[in-house]
Amino acid sequence: MRRTPEQRARDALRAHAPERAGHELGRLGSGLDNTAFLAGDLVLRVAGGHDVRREAELLSRVRPRVSLPVPEIRFADEEAGVLGYPLLPGRPLLGRPAGPGLAPVIGRFLRELHAIDVPGPVEPAEPGEWLEDLDGPPGLLRILRESVPAAGERLVLTHADLGAEHLLEHDGRITGVIDWTDAAVTDPALDFARLYRDFGAGFLAGVAGAYGPLPDRDRIVFFARCAALEDLAYGHEPYVRAARNSLTWLFPGRSVRDDHRPWADW
Repeated sequence: MRRTPEQRARDALRAHAPERAGHELGRLGSGLDNTAFLAGDLVLRVAGGHDVRREAELLSRVRPRVSLPVPEIRFADEEAGVLGYPLLPGRPLLGRPAGPGLAPVIGRFLRELHAIDVPGPVEPAEPGEWLEDLDGPPGLLRILRESVPAAGERLVLTHADLGAEHLLEHDGRITGVIDWTDAAVTDPALDFARLYRDFGAGFLAGVAGAYGPLPDRDRIVFFARCAALEDLAYGHEPYVRAARNSLTWLFPGRSVRDDHRPWADW
């Protein structure tokens, strides 16, 4: 019988932190790839698959090299597909504005991250491949198909899913960068695309001030647009609400009358 994410979390808890086995599991949230639970102050993040060892090893390399907190892995249960780590303070920035001063902090973090040399598979981000299963308003898909940029040549270690939902904030400070499932040696434009999607051009300029020259703008915009349509298709609030908001700067001048179906249908 296939175990539910909660059952897998409980199995990992009994195996690696038996002193917490009696704790009630609180559900922290879920996404396309993971479901997270909380037992006391221990996060149990259950992967959609079971490949968690690579992420744990990667975080052990990243953690001492960056200026923002990332999860400190206590255990990686390959059989259950569960990572266990102490809860980081703060709450995700999803659906909230980024406060003043956060952009340079993230720019510095990305400069540090992109300088880390790690072994492992390289995953070039081919822009055209992002369109293969992408759904959304026909007019916006048409814009994307007509503006596919060339693939980037510089490949570095990236978080690759650095959206507002994975940035924790408390009292005006970034207190954690979470969910490294998609981290890979790939196009650094991916790390700027979701920041642009979620916070806009002004914020991205602040990131660049601390990071240095950014990758090609066309790739950042393209990946940001694709990520917004992915969130619309995902269908869960507040992801959909945030994605709809971002369309105003990702597709300037577009309106509901430009497409065959209203935004509410997507």
